[in-house]
Amino acid sequence: MTLKLRPYNTDDADTILSWCNGEKAFYKWTAGVLGKFPLTKEQINSVINRIPFTAIKDDEPVGFFIMRIPSENPEELRFVFVIVNPKIRGKGF
Repeated sequence: MTLKLRPYNTDDADTILSWCNGEKAFYKWTAGVLGKFPLTKEQINSVINRIPFTAIKDDEPVGFFIMRIPSENPEELRFVFVIVNPKIRGKGF
């Protein structure tokens, strides 16, 4: 299985938002930090000023995450807002 990463682009928003199939899944993914359910394209696109990535398999988005440097420790890097297409969850991605 080959997985590639590329910087997130706003064209990915509809696909990524489609993976969040309900309010419970939404709050597990974002903890409400990005806004209220249902999230809009404008809200997800607001992450551009962070370090967002889209995971790609066979030229299709299959995952999304943000890398963030916390202000309390600039030597640390956190992976946040991680979501994977539900169709491939549990398959080693």
